Amino acid sequence: MTIDERQRADGVFEGGGVKGIAFAGALAAAESEAGVREWVNVAGTSAGSIVSALLVVGYDSAGLQKILADAHYKRFADCGPGGKWLGGMTNALTRFRGLAPGHYFKEWLSEQLAASPLAKELGKTELSFADVRRRDLPPKSEIPDITDEKYERAKYRLHVIGSDVTGGRMLIMPDDLPDYTDEDGKPLDKDTFPIVDAVRMSMSYPFLFAPVTLHREGRPHYVVDGGLLSNFPIWLFDSPHPKRPTWGFRLHPGASVEEGLPYRKIPRPLWAVPLLKAMFSAATEAWDREQMEHVVSARTVSIPTHAISTTNFGLSKTDADNLYSWGKDAAQAFFSDPAQRQYLNSFGKPVDTAVREPAAVG
Repeated sequence: MTIDERQRADGVFEGGGVKGIAFAGALAAAESEAGVREWVNVAGTSAGSIVSALLVVGYDSAGLQKILADAHYKRFADCGPGGKWLGGMTNALTRFRGLAPGHYFKEWLSEQLAASPLAKELGKTELSFADVRRRDLPPKSEIPDITDEKYERAKYRLHVIGSDVTGGRMLIMPDDLPDYTDEDGKPLDKDTFPIVDAVRMSMSYPFLFAPVTLHREGRPHYVVDGGLLSNFPIWLFDSPHPKRPTWGFRLHPGASVEEGLPYRKIPRPLWAVPLLKAMFSAATEAWDREQMEHVVSARTVSIPTHAISTTNFGLSKTDADNLYSWGKDAAQAFFSDPAQRQYLNSFGKPVDTAVREPAAVG
């Protein structure tokens, strides 16, 4: 079957906690308005990593909407008996370095991956990064301009961002996994590393979820929410000569992206939690804002999420429906812009999906 290159795209998804359901609406518009039929490379942080993982294993926007709308978000905060204040504080002080261990989230995502089109195609119940390797990548000798680092990164369709707070470094998975070991000192392998474990690291919102422990040089390294260092890794697919469209999907508070930077109050006397949240948000936004100013090849859909909180695990059905609608409306307006149509039309080369072309590198 031959499809137009304009119907293939790369996608990058920002972190945003429970607000990620807005991406399902935006993806529905990408399918209907921009004609996207295949997401080749995808990347994301936190909620964006969840969406990316679900896309890369074969779910479409309708499948995503059902999965995210049916999710029991309250169960994600699995603090145990006594809830956040009793069970959670007990966990944080004695067991997990966080209020919730995140066990339920792993179970939930594992179920979604096991039921995915890709898992069924492969006859597997657990998916690793080997299962999302690129099938159309030519030998490196045929791409003389590509660096070793970029070629290694191009081997995988999925990229997930974590933050190694112990080592003070951004963790791009699966690329950086071999720099770490398990607790027995065995180096981590990119191909065999479970996708669910990478996403679990990326969504580890500090203090709320326990960090994931990796090891390096015999010492533990704690990995938390990738948004701490890059909440919108659009730069992963930045290229002066893109082979296909790259669409970025961001979430912004308020009703309009023109509202400018958010103002975060830090009241007294209960200042500690608001200050920590403000520090985390500032850290997640500063790097990406700098990167956005230099990205010329990416095209980004900005989705309003109004007053809905990232960690609102009691998300109502009305709020979930609103998020989906806001995402769809924002993306429809975006893709109807003549400038985006012109950008899309610059990728007009047909592709045979039975034997994919080596030109689709990047």
